[in-house]
Amino acid sequence: MCCAYKPEFRNDVCPSSVYFSLTRFFRELSTGKMHINVKVLSDYLVVTVDENRTIQWLTDEAITKYKKGFSGLAGDPYKDTEQVGNYGKKEENLSIGRVTAVRRRRDYAMLCSTDIVGEVLRNEEYVIIEFETHKTPFWTSQGIHNADVDSGFNLHLDETAYLELDGESLTPEDLVALGKGQYRIKLSNRATKRVSEARKVIENIVSTNKVTYGVNTGFGMFASTVIDNLKLKDLQLSLIRSHAAGVGNPLSLQATKMLFALRINVLAKGYSGISLETLQRMINIYNATCLPWVPERGTVGASGDLAPLSHLALGLIGEGRMWSPTTGWTTAKNALTVNGLDALDLKPKEGLCLINGTQLITSIGAHACVKAELLARQADVIAALSVEVCRGTSVAFDPDVGRVRPHKGQIDVAHRLTMLLNNELYPSELAESHRYCNKVQDAYTLRCCPQVHGIVWDTIDFARKVLTTEMNSATDNPLVFSERGEVISAGNFHGEYPAKVLDYLGIAVNELANISERRIDRLINPGE
Repeated sequence: MCCAYKPEFRNDVCPSSVYFSLTRFFRELSTGKMHINVKVLSDYLVVTVDENRTIQWLTDEAITKYKKGFSGLAGDPYKDTEQVGNYGKKEENLSIGRVTAVRRRRDYAMLCSTDIVGEVLRNEEYVIIEFETHKTPFWTSQGIHNADVDSGFNLHLDETAYLELDGESLTPEDLVALGKGQYRIKLSNRATKRVSEARKVIENIVSTNKVTYGVNTGFGMFASTVIDNLKLKDLQLSLIRSHAAGVGNPLSLQATKMLFALRINVLAKGYSGISLETLQRMINIYNATCLPWVPERGTVGASGDLAPLSHLALGLIGEGRMWSPTTGWTTAKNALTVNGLDALDLKPKEGLCLINGTQLITSIGAHACVKAELLARQADVIAALSVEVCRGTSVAFDPDVGRVRPHKGQIDVAHRLTMLLNNELYPSELAESHRYCNKVQDAYTLRCCPQVHGIVWDTIDFARKVLTTEMNSATDNPLVFSERGEVISAGNFHGEYPAKVLDYLGIAVNELANISERRIDRLINPGE
Protein backbone atom coordinates (compact mmCIF):
# COMPACT_ATOMS: atom_id res chain seq x y z
CA MET A 1 0.00 0.00 0.00
CA CYS A 2 1.06 3.57 -0.56
CA CYS A 3 0.18 6.78 1.21
CA ALA A 4 -1.66 9.29 -0.96
CA TYR A 5 -2.24 12.07 1.52
CA LYS A 6 -1.56 12.79 5.19
CA PRO A 7 -3.51 15.58 6.89
CA GLU A 8 -2.34 17.29 10.03
CA PHE A 9 -3.19 15.16 13.06
CA ARG A 10 -5.79 16.60 15.40
CA ASN A 11 -5.96 15.55 19.04
CA ASP A 12 -8.89 17.76 20.04
CA VAL A 13 -11.63 15.28 19.15
CA CYS A 14 -13.42 13.36 21.89
CA PRO A 15 -16.46 11.05 21.68
CA SER A 16 -19.85 12.41 22.69
CA SER A 17 -21.98 9.26 22.80
CA VAL A 18 -23.76 8.76 26.12
CA TYR A 19 -22.96 5.06 25.85
CA PHE A 20 -19.24 5.60 26.19
CA SER A 21 -17.43 5.68 29.50
CA LEU A 22 -15.85 9.13 29.73
CA THR A 23 -13.82 8.14 32.76
CA ARG A 24 -12.13 5.32 30.93
CA PHE A 25 -11.82 7.41 27.80
CA PHE A 26 -9.76 10.13 29.48
CA ARG A 27 -7.69 7.58 31.40
CA GLU A 28 -6.77 5.74 28.21
CA LEU A 29 -6.24 8.99 26.30
CA SER A 30 -3.63 10.04 28.86
CA THR A 31 -1.80 6.73 28.33
CA GLY A 32 -1.73 7.07 24.55
CA LYS A 33 -4.64 4.71 23.83
CA MET A 34 -6.94 5.39 20.88
CA HIS A 35 -10.22 3.82 19.79
CA ILE A 36 -10.54 3.29 16.04
CA ASN A 37 -13.74 2.13 14.31
CA VAL A 38 -12.63 -0.32 11.63
CA LYS A 39 -14.92 -1.66 8.91
CA VAL A 40 -14.21 -5.27 7.92
CA LEU A 41 -16.54 -6.38 5.13
CA SER A 42 -20.02 -5.37 6.37
CA ASP A 43 -19.26 -4.91 10.09
CA TYR A 44 -17.63 -2.19 12.19
CA LEU A 45 -15.40 -3.14 15.09
CA VAL A 46 -13.89 -0.88 17.75
CA VAL A 47 -10.18 -1.57 18.12
CA THR A 48 -8.21 -0.19 21.06
CA VAL A 49 -4.74 0.67 19.81
CA ASP A 50 -1.63 2.37 21.13
CA GLU A 51 -1.06 5.60 19.21
CA ASN A 52 2.49 4.46 18.38
CA ARG A 53 1.32 1.31 16.61
CA THR A 54 1.35 1.03 12.81
CA ILE A 55 -1.59 0.83 10.41
CA GLN A 56 -0.47 -2.74 9.64
CA TRP A 57 -0.91 -3.68 13.30
CA LEU A 58 -4.36 -2.05 13.38
CA THR A 59 -5.39 -3.93 10.23
CA ASP A 60 -4.21 -7.29 11.55
CA GLU A 61 -5.91 -6.73 14.91
CA ALA A 62 -9.24 -5.77 13.29
CA ILE A 63 -9.23 -8.84 11.02
CA THR A 64 -8.36 -11.08 13.97
CA LYS A 65 -11.27 -9.68 16.00
CA TYR A 66 -13.58 -10.07 13.04
CA LYS A 67 -12.65 -13.73 12.62
CA LYS A 68 -13.20 -14.36 16.33
CA GLY A 69 -16.71 -12.98 16.06
CA PHE A 70 -16.38 -9.70 17.95
CA SER A 71 -19.08 -7.21 17.03
CA GLY A 72 -17.95 -3.88 18.48
CA LEU A 73 -21.40 -2.50 17.67
CA ALA A 74 -23.25 -3.41 20.86
CA GLY A 75 -22.67 -2.51 24.49
CA ASP A 76 -19.68 -0.52 25.71
CA PRO A 77 -17.15 -0.32 22.86
CA TYR A 78 -14.38 0.26 25.39
CA LYS A 79 -14.79 -3.19 26.87
CA ASP A 80 -12.71 -6.00 25.46
CA THR A 81 -15.43 -8.54 26.18
CA GLU A 82 -16.32 -10.99 23.45
CA GLN A 83 -19.70 -10.24 21.88
CA VAL A 84 -21.11 -12.17 18.97
CA GLY A 85 -22.57 -9.88 16.29
CA ASN A 86 -25.51 -10.51 14.02
CA TYR A 87 -23.26 -12.56 11.77
CA GLY A 88 -22.58 -15.17 14.46
CA LYS A 89 -19.35 -16.85 15.54
CA LYS A 90 -16.65 -16.82 12.89
CA GLU A 91 -14.04 -19.42 12.13
CA GLU A 92 -10.40 -18.62 12.91
CA ASN A 93 -9.39 -19.70 9.40
CA LEU A 94 -12.19 -17.75 7.69
CA SER A 95 -11.03 -16.54 4.27
CA ILE A 96 -12.05 -12.95 3.62
CA GLY A 97 -9.73 -12.10 0.77
CA ARG A 98 -6.44 -10.26 0.44
CA VAL A 99 -6.25 -6.72 1.82
CA THR A 100 -5.85 -4.26 -1.07
CA ALA A 101 -6.11 -0.94 0.76
CA VAL A 102 -6.82 0.73 4.08
CA ARG A 103 -8.58 4.09 3.90
CA ARG A 104 -9.87 6.80 6.21
CA ARG A 105 -13.63 7.04 5.77
CA ARG A 106 -13.87 10.84 6.02
CA ASP A 107 -11.78 11.57 2.91
CA TYR A 108 -11.14 8.10 1.47
CA ALA A 109 -7.38 8.70 1.67
CA MET A 110 -5.18 5.61 1.46
CA LEU A 111 -3.01 4.80 4.48
CA CYS A 112 0.45 3.23 4.35
CA SER A 113 0.99 0.00 6.26
CA THR A 114 3.94 1.69 8.01
CA ASP A 115 2.04 4.85 8.99
CA ILE A 116 1.86 5.54 12.73
CA VAL A 117 -1.76 5.47 13.92
CA GLY A 118 -1.45 8.57 16.10
CA GLU A 119 -0.04 10.60 13.21
CA VAL A 120 -2.66 9.84 10.57
CA LEU A 121 -5.84 9.06 12.54
CA ARG A 122 -7.95 10.87 15.09
CA ASN A 123 -9.42 9.21 18.15
CA GLU A 124 -12.79 7.65 17.21
CA GLU A 125 -11.77 7.75 13.52
CA TYR A 126 -13.56 5.48 11.04
CA VAL A 127 -11.35 3.31 8.83
CA ILE A 128 -12.28 1.02 5.94
CA ILE A 129 -10.33 -2.11 5.04
CA GLU A 130 -10.76 -3.06 1.39
CA PHE A 131 -10.41 -6.64 0.23
CA GLU A 132 -9.75 -8.16 -3.16
CA THR A 133 -13.05 -10.04 -3.13
CA HIS A 134 -15.20 -7.29 -1.64
CA LYS A 135 -16.32 -3.93 -2.98
CA THR A 136 -16.51 -1.35 -0.21
CA PRO A 137 -18.92 1.55 -0.65
CA PHE A 138 -17.47 5.00 -0.72
CA TRP A 139 -18.24 7.34 2.17
CA THR A 140 -18.53 11.07 1.77
CA SER A 141 -15.72 13.19 3.14
CA GLN A 142 -15.77 15.88 5.76
CA GLY A 143 -17.49 18.97 4.43
CA ILE A 144 -20.84 20.56 3.68
CA HIS A 145 -22.83 17.32 3.71
CA ASN A 146 -21.16 15.85 6.77
CA ALA A 147 -24.56 14.64 7.97
CA ASP A 148 -24.71 12.35 4.93
CA VAL A 149 -21.63 10.42 5.94
CA ASP A 150 -23.48 7.13 5.41
CA SER A 151 -24.76 7.96 1.91
CA GLY A 152 -23.48 5.36 -0.55
CA PHE A 153 -21.34 6.59 -3.43
CA ASN A 154 -21.39 4.21 -6.38
CA LEU A 155 -17.91 3.51 -7.72
CA HIS A 156 -18.96 0.44 -9.67
CA LEU A 157 -21.81 1.67 -11.84
CA ASP A 158 -23.03 0.07 -15.03
CA GLU A 159 -20.96 1.48 -17.89
CA THR A 160 -24.16 1.81 -19.94
CA ALA A 161 -25.82 4.05 -17.33
CA TYR A 162 -25.60 7.52 -18.88
CA LEU A 163 -27.51 10.74 -18.31
CA GLU A 164 -27.66 12.96 -21.37
CA LEU A 165 -27.10 16.64 -20.61
CA ASP A 166 -28.56 19.37 -22.82
CA GLY A 167 -28.50 22.41 -20.51
CA GLU A 168 -32.28 22.53 -20.47
CA SER A 169 -33.87 19.58 -18.67
CA LEU A 170 -31.79 18.65 -15.60
CA THR A 171 -33.84 18.18 -12.39
CA PRO A 172 -32.75 18.31 -8.72
CA GLU A 173 -33.25 14.54 -8.47
CA ASP A 174 -31.05 14.02 -11.55
CA LEU A 175 -28.31 16.13 -10.00
CA VAL A 176 -28.41 14.25 -6.69
CA ALA A 177 -28.17 10.96 -8.61
CA LEU A 178 -25.16 12.31 -10.52
CA GLY A 179 -23.58 13.37 -7.24
CA LYS A 180 -23.95 9.84 -5.88
CA GLY A 181 -22.23 8.43 -8.94
CA GLN A 182 -25.26 6.62 -10.35
CA TYR A 183 -24.71 7.86 -13.91
CA ARG A 184 -22.00 8.89 -16.29
CA ILE A 185 -22.51 11.94 -18.50
CA LYS A 186 -22.76 12.49 -22.23
CA LEU A 187 -23.84 15.47 -24.33
CA SER A 188 -27.02 15.55 -26.38
CA ASN A 189 -26.67 16.10 -30.12
CA ARG A 190 -28.38 19.46 -29.81
CA ALA A 191 -25.99 20.58 -27.07
CA THR A 192 -23.00 19.50 -29.17
CA LYS A 193 -24.20 21.65 -32.07
CA ARG A 194 -24.86 24.72 -29.89
CA VAL A 195 -21.47 24.50 -28.18
CA SER A 196 -19.68 24.27 -31.54
CA GLU A 197 -21.57 27.25 -32.97
CA ALA A 198 -20.85 29.45 -29.95
CA ARG A 199 -17.15 28.61 -30.12
CA LYS A 200 -17.00 29.82 -33.73
CA VAL A 201 -18.06 33.28 -32.52
CA ILE A 202 -15.15 33.39 -30.05
CA GLU A 203 -12.66 32.19 -32.65
CA ASN A 204 -13.87 34.90 -35.02
CA ILE A 205 -13.32 37.54 -32.33
CA VAL A 206 -9.75 36.34 -31.77
CA SER A 207 -8.93 36.16 -35.49
CA THR A 208 -10.29 39.67 -36.16
CA ASN A 209 -8.78 41.19 -32.98
CA LYS A 210 -12.16 42.54 -31.93
CA VAL A 211 -11.87 43.85 -28.35
CA THR A 212 -14.22 41.74 -26.19
CA TYR A 213 -14.35 41.48 -22.40
CA GLY A 214 -12.98 38.21 -21.07
CA VAL A 215 -11.61 37.15 -24.44
CA ASN A 216 -8.77 39.59 -25.07
CA THR A 217 -9.09 42.06 -22.17
CA GLY A 218 -8.21 42.06 -18.51
CA PHE A 219 -10.78 41.62 -15.74
CA GLY A 220 -12.37 43.88 -13.16
CA MET A 221 -10.57 47.23 -13.06
CA PHE A 222 -8.41 46.03 -15.98
CA ALA A 223 -11.39 45.41 -18.25
CA SER A 224 -10.20 48.19 -20.56
CA THR A 225 -6.71 46.71 -20.89
CA VAL A 226 -6.28 44.89 -24.21
CA ILE A 227 -4.23 41.68 -24.09
CA ASP A 228 -1.99 40.55 -26.93
CA ASN A 229 -3.13 37.40 -28.75
CA LEU A 230 0.08 35.60 -27.79
CA LYS A 231 -0.81 35.97 -24.09
CA LEU A 232 -4.48 34.94 -24.22
CA LYS A 233 -3.81 31.43 -22.89
CA ASP A 234 -1.70 32.78 -20.01
CA LEU A 235 -4.52 35.23 -19.26
CA GLN A 236 -6.99 32.38 -18.69
CA LEU A 237 -4.55 30.38 -16.55
CA SER A 238 -3.74 33.41 -14.40
CA LEU A 239 -7.45 34.07 -13.92
CA ILE A 240 -8.03 30.60 -12.48
CA ARG A 241 -4.93 30.63 -10.27
CA SER A 242 -5.66 34.07 -8.84
CA HIS A 243 -9.27 33.23 -7.95
CA ALA A 244 -8.59 29.82 -6.36
CA ALA A 245 -8.64 31.42 -2.92
CA GLY A 246 -11.18 29.37 -0.96
CA VAL A 247 -10.62 28.18 2.61
CA GLY A 248 -11.78 25.43 4.95
CA ASN A 249 -12.37 21.72 4.61
CA PRO A 250 -13.04 20.26 1.18
CA LEU A 251 -16.56 19.69 -0.04
CA SER A 252 -17.70 16.10 0.26
CA LEU A 253 -17.04 14.12 -2.89
CA GLN A 254 -20.79 13.96 -3.52
CA ALA A 255 -21.06 17.75 -3.31
CA THR A 256 -18.02 18.16 -5.56
CA LYS A 257 -19.43 15.77 -8.13
CA MET A 258 -22.76 17.64 -8.13
CA LEU A 259 -20.91 20.94 -8.62
CA PHE A 260 -18.87 19.42 -11.46
CA ALA A 261 -21.92 17.90 -13.20
CA LEU A 262 -23.91 21.12 -12.93
CA ARG A 263 -21.09 23.17 -14.44
CA ILE A 264 -20.96 20.77 -17.39
CA ASN A 265 -24.73 21.11 -17.82
CA VAL A 266 -24.54 24.90 -17.88
CA LEU A 267 -21.73 24.84 -20.44
CA ALA A 268 -23.75 22.38 -22.54
CA LYS A 269 -26.40 25.06 -22.93
CA GLY A 270 -24.10 26.65 -25.50
CA TYR A 271 -23.84 30.30 -24.43
CA SER A 272 -20.35 30.32 -22.85
CA GLY A 273 -18.13 29.87 -25.89
CA ILE A 274 -16.20 26.88 -24.58
CA SER A 275 -14.79 24.55 -27.23
CA LEU A 276 -16.27 21.09 -27.71
CA GLU A 277 -12.82 19.56 -27.17
CA THR A 278 -12.42 21.18 -23.75
CA LEU A 279 -15.96 20.30 -22.68
CA GLN A 280 -15.45 16.68 -23.71
CA ARG A 281 -12.24 16.51 -21.65
CA MET A 282 -14.22 17.76 -18.67
CA ILE A 283 -16.80 15.03 -19.22
CA ASN A 284 -14.06 12.39 -19.45
CA ILE A 285 -12.60 13.57 -16.14
CA TYR A 286 -16.04 13.57 -14.52
CA ASN A 287 -16.84 10.07 -15.79
CA ALA A 288 -13.58 8.79 -14.28
CA THR A 289 -14.62 10.30 -10.91
CA CYS A 290 -11.52 12.48 -10.72
CA LEU A 291 -12.64 15.26 -8.40
CA PRO A 292 -10.63 18.41 -7.60
CA TRP A 293 -10.16 19.72 -4.07
CA VAL A 294 -12.84 22.41 -3.61
CA PRO A 295 -12.85 24.23 -0.23
CA GLU A 296 -16.31 24.67 1.28
CA ARG A 297 -15.83 28.38 2.13
CA GLY A 298 -15.02 31.38 -0.02
CA THR A 299 -17.90 31.88 -2.42
CA VAL A 300 -18.84 35.51 -3.05
CA GLY A 301 -22.46 35.20 -4.17
CA ALA A 302 -22.82 38.63 -5.72
CA SER A 303 -20.10 37.62 -8.20
CA GLY A 304 -21.25 34.02 -8.34
CA ASP A 305 -19.16 31.12 -7.09
CA LEU A 306 -15.82 32.39 -8.40
CA ALA A 307 -13.57 30.82 -5.76
CA PRO A 308 -15.13 27.32 -5.62
CA LEU A 309 -15.37 27.09 -9.40
CA SER A 310 -11.76 28.28 -9.69
CA HIS A 311 -10.65 25.43 -7.43
CA LEU A 312 -12.65 23.04 -9.60
CA ALA A 313 -10.97 24.47 -12.71
CA LEU A 314 -7.55 24.37 -11.04
CA GLY A 315 -7.73 20.61 -10.75
CA LEU A 316 -8.97 20.27 -14.33
CA ILE A 317 -5.88 22.07 -15.66
CA GLY A 318 -3.68 19.66 -13.70
CA GLU A 319 -2.84 21.86 -10.72
CA GLY A 320 -3.78 21.65 -7.05
CA ARG A 321 -5.11 18.44 -5.52
CA MET A 322 -7.54 15.83 -6.81
CA TRP A 323 -9.25 12.66 -5.61
CA SER A 324 -9.88 9.55 -7.68
CA PRO A 325 -10.89 5.98 -6.75
CA THR A 326 -7.50 4.67 -7.86
CA THR A 327 -5.30 7.25 -6.11
CA GLY A 328 -7.18 8.76 -3.19
CA TRP A 329 -6.10 12.36 -2.57
CA THR A 330 -3.01 13.25 -4.57
CA THR A 331 -1.80 15.96 -6.93
CA ALA A 332 -4.18 16.70 -9.80
CA LYS A 333 -1.43 15.98 -12.30
CA ASN A 334 -0.82 12.54 -10.80
CA ALA A 335 -4.53 11.67 -10.56
CA LEU A 336 -5.09 12.54 -14.21
CA THR A 337 -1.98 10.67 -15.35
CA VAL A 338 -2.83 7.51 -13.40
CA ASN A 339 -6.34 7.53 -14.89
CA GLY A 340 -5.05 8.09 -18.43
CA LEU A 341 -6.67 11.51 -18.78
CA ASP A 342 -5.53 14.80 -20.29
CA ALA A 343 -5.67 18.07 -18.36
CA LEU A 344 -7.57 20.92 -19.97
CA ASP A 345 -5.55 22.95 -22.48
CA LEU A 346 -7.35 26.28 -22.24
CA LYS A 347 -8.11 28.41 -25.26
CA PRO A 348 -9.20 32.10 -25.26
CA LYS A 349 -12.11 32.78 -22.85
CA GLU A 350 -12.22 29.20 -21.57
CA GLY A 351 -10.85 30.02 -18.12
CA LEU A 352 -13.67 32.50 -17.67
CA CYS A 353 -16.13 29.89 -19.00
CA LEU A 354 -15.17 27.59 -16.13
CA ILE A 355 -15.48 29.97 -13.17
CA ASN A 356 -18.40 32.32 -13.89
CA GLY A 357 -21.67 31.10 -12.41
CA THR A 358 -23.75 30.01 -9.42
CA GLN A 359 -23.24 26.26 -9.56
CA LEU A 360 -22.07 25.74 -5.97
CA ILE A 361 -25.01 27.60 -4.44
CA THR A 362 -27.41 25.93 -6.84
CA SER A 363 -26.10 22.36 -6.50
CA ILE A 364 -26.19 22.54 -2.71
CA GLY A 365 -29.64 24.09 -2.97
CA ALA A 366 -30.92 21.34 -5.26
CA HIS A 367 -29.75 18.72 -2.76
CA ALA A 368 -31.38 20.64 0.10
CA CYS A 369 -34.62 20.90 -1.87
CA VAL A 370 -34.78 17.15 -2.47
CA LYS A 371 -34.12 16.47 1.22
CA ALA A 372 -36.65 19.09 2.33
CA GLU A 373 -39.36 17.39 0.28
CA LEU A 374 -38.56 14.05 1.90
CA LEU A 375 -38.73 15.67 5.34
CA ALA A 376 -42.06 17.34 4.56
CA ARG A 377 -43.56 14.06 3.38
CA GLN A 378 -42.41 12.32 6.56
CA ALA A 379 -43.69 15.23 8.66
CA ASP A 380 -47.20 14.79 7.23
CA VAL A 381 -47.24 11.10 8.14
CA ILE A 382 -45.90 11.79 11.63
CA ALA A 383 -48.50 14.54 12.12
CA ALA A 384 -51.28 12.09 11.24
CA LEU A 385 -49.92 9.61 13.78
CA SER A 386 -49.78 12.39 16.38
CA VAL A 387 -53.41 13.31 15.74
CA GLU A 388 -54.36 9.67 16.21
CA VAL A 389 -52.46 8.98 19.44
CA CYS A 390 -53.62 12.31 20.92
CA ARG A 391 -57.20 11.27 20.13
CA GLY A 392 -57.67 14.21 17.83
CA THR A 393 -60.28 14.59 15.12
CA SER A 394 -59.95 14.90 11.36
CA VAL A 395 -62.91 17.30 11.15
CA ALA A 396 -60.50 20.26 10.88
CA PHE A 397 -59.23 18.76 7.62
CA ASP A 398 -62.62 18.93 5.91
CA PRO A 399 -62.29 19.87 2.18
CA ASP A 400 -64.58 22.88 2.60
CA VAL A 401 -62.07 24.45 5.00
CA GLY A 402 -59.50 24.49 2.21
CA ARG A 403 -62.06 25.54 -0.39
CA VAL A 404 -62.60 28.88 1.33
CA ARG A 405 -58.84 29.45 1.76
CA PRO A 406 -57.52 27.80 -1.40
CA HIS A 407 -53.76 27.63 -0.88
CA LYS A 408 -52.47 24.58 -2.73
CA GLY A 409 -50.19 23.37 0.07
CA GLN A 410 -52.92 23.62 2.70
CA ILE A 411 -55.41 21.72 0.54
CA ASP A 412 -52.88 19.00 -0.30
CA VAL A 413 -51.80 18.46 3.31
CA ALA A 414 -55.40 18.34 4.57
CA HIS A 415 -56.23 15.75 1.91
CA ARG A 416 -53.14 13.72 2.80
CA LEU A 417 -53.95 13.75 6.52
CA THR A 418 -57.56 12.77 5.83
CA MET A 419 -56.45 9.84 3.68
CA LEU A 420 -54.04 8.66 6.36
CA LEU A 421 -56.55 8.94 9.21
CA ASN A 422 -59.68 7.74 7.37
CA ASN A 423 -58.21 5.06 5.15
CA GLU A 424 -60.81 2.45 4.18
CA LEU A 425 -58.15 -0.06 3.17
CA TYR A 426 -56.34 0.19 6.52
CA PRO A 427 -58.97 1.50 8.97
CA SER A 428 -57.85 2.71 12.39
CA GLU A 429 -60.01 1.57 15.30
CA LEU A 430 -58.51 4.32 17.43
CA ALA A 431 -59.43 7.01 14.92
CA GLU A 432 -62.95 5.60 14.55
CA SER A 433 -63.49 5.65 18.32
CA HIS A 434 -63.21 9.43 18.55
CA ARG A 435 -63.97 10.71 15.06
CA TYR A 436 -67.13 12.37 16.31
CA CYS A 437 -66.05 13.00 19.88
CA ASN A 438 -67.41 15.81 22.05
CA LYS A 439 -64.19 17.89 21.90
CA VAL A 440 -64.80 21.47 20.80
CA GLN A 441 -61.49 21.54 18.94
CA ASP A 442 -57.95 20.12 19.03
CA ALA A 443 -54.77 21.97 19.94
CA TYR A 444 -53.11 24.27 17.40
CA THR A 445 -50.33 21.78 16.71
CA LEU A 446 -52.89 19.22 15.54
CA ARG A 447 -55.66 21.14 13.83
CA CYS A 448 -53.34 23.68 12.17
CA CYS A 449 -51.11 21.10 10.47
CA PRO A 450 -52.56 21.86 6.99
CA GLN A 451 -51.81 25.56 7.41
CA VAL A 452 -48.28 25.15 8.81
CA HIS A 453 -47.20 22.17 6.71
CA GLY A 454 -48.99 23.61 3.70
CA ILE A 455 -46.89 26.77 3.46
CA VAL A 456 -43.77 24.60 3.85
CA TRP A 457 -44.85 22.58 0.81
CA ASP A 458 -45.59 25.74 -1.16
CA THR A 459 -42.16 27.12 -0.23
CA ILE A 460 -40.46 23.90 -1.32
CA ASP A 461 -42.34 24.04 -4.63
CA PHE A 462 -41.29 27.66 -5.13
CA ALA A 463 -37.66 26.88 -4.30
CA ARG A 464 -37.71 23.89 -6.63
CA LYS A 465 -38.96 26.01 -9.56
CA VAL A 466 -36.32 28.70 -9.04
CA LEU A 467 -33.48 26.20 -8.52
CA THR A 468 -34.50 24.08 -11.51
CA THR A 469 -34.52 27.19 -13.68
CA GLU A 470 -31.10 28.17 -12.32
CA MET A 471 -29.73 24.68 -12.95
CA ASN A 472 -30.58 25.04 -16.63
CA SER A 473 -29.53 28.68 -17.07
CA ALA A 474 -26.55 30.29 -18.77
CA THR A 475 -24.75 32.06 -15.91
CA ASP A 476 -21.57 33.07 -17.71
CA ASN A 477 -20.38 36.58 -18.52
CA PRO A 478 -20.07 37.62 -21.23
CA LEU A 479 -22.71 35.49 -22.97
CA VAL A 480 -22.23 34.26 -26.53
CA PHE A 481 -25.31 34.42 -28.77
CA SER A 482 -24.29 32.42 -31.83
CA GLU A 483 -27.55 33.03 -33.68
CA ARG A 484 -26.79 36.77 -33.56
CA GLY A 485 -23.03 36.44 -33.78
CA GLU A 486 -22.76 38.69 -30.72
CA VAL A 487 -21.18 38.64 -27.28
CA ILE A 488 -23.07 40.52 -24.54
CA SER A 489 -21.78 41.47 -21.08
CA ALA A 490 -24.49 41.24 -18.42
CA GLY A 491 -25.06 39.93 -14.88
CA ASN A 492 -26.35 36.36 -15.08
CA PHE A 493 -23.56 35.27 -12.71
CA HIS A 494 -25.30 36.96 -9.76
CA GLY A 495 -26.27 34.51 -7.00
CA GLU A 496 -29.32 36.33 -5.65
CA TYR A 497 -31.94 33.92 -7.02
CA PRO A 498 -30.63 30.66 -5.52
CA ALA A 499 -29.44 32.39 -2.34
CA LYS A 500 -32.81 33.96 -1.58
CA VAL A 501 -34.87 30.81 -2.13
CA LEU A 502 -32.49 28.86 0.10
CA ASP A 503 -33.14 31.40 2.87
CA TYR A 504 -36.86 30.79 2.37
CA LEU A 505 -36.35 27.03 2.34
CA GLY A 506 -34.42 27.13 5.61
CA ILE A 507 -37.19 29.14 7.30
CA ALA A 508 -39.81 26.69 6.02
CA VAL A 509 -38.05 23.54 7.22
CA ASN A 510 -37.49 25.22 10.60
CA GLU A 511 -41.28 25.56 10.91
CA LEU A 512 -41.66 21.81 10.53
CA ALA A 513 -39.20 21.34 13.38
CA ASN A 514 -41.00 23.88 15.59
CA ILE A 515 -44.45 22.34 15.28
CA SER A 516 -43.01 18.84 15.61
CA GLU A 517 -41.27 19.79 18.86
CA ARG A 518 -44.57 21.11 20.25
CA ARG A 519 -46.35 17.88 19.35
CA ILE A 520 -43.59 15.89 21.05
CA ASP A 521 -44.10 17.98 24.18
CA ARG A 522 -47.83 17.26 24.05
CA LEU A 523 -47.15 13.52 23.79
CA ILE A 524 -44.69 13.56 26.70
CA ASN A 525 -46.78 15.86 28.92
CA PRO A 526 -50.40 15.11 27.93
CA GLY A 527 -51.89 16.61 31.07
CA GLU A 528 -50.23 20.03 30.80
